[in-house]
Amino acid sequence: MTRDYVLDQGFEEERARLSGMEALWDPGSQALLDELGIGPGWKCLEVGAGGGSMVEWMASRGAHVTAIDIDTRYIEHLASDSITVRRIDLREDELPQSEFDLVHSRLVLEHLADRREILDRLVATLKPGGWMVMEDYDWTNYGFEDGSRGFSDIGDVILDFMATAGFERDYGRRVVGDMEAAGLNDIRGEGRARFIDAKSPGFDFFRLSFESLRGAIVKAGLLTPEQADAATTVFHEDRRLLTPMMMAGIGRRG
Repeated sequence: MTRDYVLDQGFEEERARLSGMEALWDPGSQALLDELGIGPGWKCLEVGAGGGSMVEWMASRGAHVTAIDIDTRYIEHLASDSITVRRIDLREDELPQSEFDLVHSRLVLEHLADRREILDRLVATLKPGGWMVMEDYDWTNYGFEDGSRGFSDIGDVILDFMATAGFERDYGRRVVGDMEAAGLNDIRGEGRARFIDAKSPGFDFFRLSFESLRGAIVKAGLLTPEQADAATTVFHEDRRLLTPMMMAGIGRRG
């Protein structure tokens, strides 16, 4: 989302990576927003719109959606009377004030070192009474079903590498506290995780996320080419994977 975003936005399979994430998590995100009553007349801000699946879904509920991302190549075609697309760097660009009934983001704040200040700025985009839903991972329980220690070690290397650019591997468990500190009311949190296998659409999100980072991690000397090859092989085997916990913080502007 910003220039410190560690995943390679030029990765040739980036759209497929985003599609895997959407297939895995959209149903739960949609259920949360339906619970809040999203519908005709709502003005929504989708932060880090990615591939645009949530943008299209919000619009299908009758909402007007402002979709923002630093890379809008996958959502520019969605621009219409009900969808506004804007290329925005959350750390530097101005945001609307007191405009939205709903602000939603997923897997954005965990990547941003200055996430606490950005959260304050996003709260300010809400109308009084508007809802915020922030979804981010807690990676504590992530791993393959067999608990292979060797691959877990490689997973730690990957997450530590991402941390050099400001990534926080367990931000999901902190988001509710940050939303409370930002002054939101009616705050609650919940989490969801899934067991998936190599045939599940969401599996590609984890496989391709590794492939997106692979070259940079090897170049940094954190994995040898042989270790990287071994990790790639694991992702092509018929295994079950326990996802990270997707934590959702939900709060309302007073």
